[in-house]
Amino acid sequence: MTAANSKVTIRDVARLAGVSYGTVSRYLNGNEHVSADAAHRIAKAIEASHYTPNKAARSLAQQRTLTVAFIVQVESIDTLLQASSAAAMAEANQILGEAGYQMVTLIANSEDSTQRIAQLVQSDFADGYLLFSLSEDDSLINIFRTAHRPVVLSEANDRSTAVSYPTVDFANIDGQRDITRYLLDQGKTKLAYVCGPGYSPSSSKRLHGFKQALGEHFDDRRVYYADDWEIGSGEMAAAEFQPILHDLDGIVCANDNIALGVINQLHRFGYRVPEDIAVTGFDDSPIATMMDPKLTTVRQDSWLHGRVMSQLLLHMLHGETVDPHTVKLLPTEIVIRQSA
Repeated sequence: MTAANSKVTIRDVARLAGVSYGTVSRYLNGNEHVSADAAHRIAKAIEASHYTPNKAARSLAQQRTLTVAFIVQVESIDTLLQASSAAAMAEANQILGEAGYQMVTLIANSEDSTQRIAQLVQSDFADGYLLFSLSEDDSLINIFRTAHRPVVLSEANDRSTAVSYPTVDFANIDGQRDITRYLLDQGKTKLAYVCGPGYSPSSSKRLHGFKQALGEHFDDRRVYYADDWEIGSGEMAAAEFQPILHDLDGIVCANDNIALGVINQLHRFGYRVPEDIAVTGFDDSPIATMMDPKLTTVRQDSWLHGRVMSQLLLHMLHGETVDPHTVKLLPTEIVIRQSA
């Protein structure tokens, strides 16, 4: 057997090492039931024969695809264009790729697409799933009941669902509460709030944080409930608040896009930010530093979100037991700029 032999097999390695085919197979698969002596001889035989494991064949034998599905559940396709979604997706792909997995991205934004994804999941086409769910709709999460594959979720919720999975989320309540208290500490006490869309778990958590900060002074009449996370919703909110703008000194927004829309509309109405009305956002997306004035906001590290989700899934793929009720809350922090 020479280095020029490109057809070296496990049986060749077994003969050279003086062990059985099964012993070599167990060694290659990381099975602990291989003696130290046999392991040493197999390692020497692999080196001498220049044997290269057939990863595809090994994966097939182990019923593994070396594929992870990153499933994005959205109500609006525009959500995919947000920096937070893109960053989490890119980082997850990087971490999984370094671990030898190919990440595929699936988008569930309609009943038909959800059904197609359900069929794929039921066929066990992937070894594990990252569900980046930006919707309260349970139609997708329930399909994993029969998947028998590791699943990690991106958003915690308080709803009673048929199944529970480990979750990695941001401390949305804390972030919105803290930036609202920051405004209160600055003497901005006449506040309004622009809430994110009702289908989003993050939206309800951030509203809850605003309520916590205001306590008994919370007034639902000074809350605008947006239909989406986009700039236009912020403009509509400011227009809705126009009759009471003279009595406001701050507007807290559920994300940066909405905050940009609010600032644009306030400028059209002749209000100065922050001199007349302070405005805050949430996410610390790239547009936060492109606004005039630059936006005071809550920073959440979306790259970290994708990293921790994928690392948790890898632990599960490697056989580690993870409590399905595990919830990892990632920290947020206030970034003070010019708008408040």
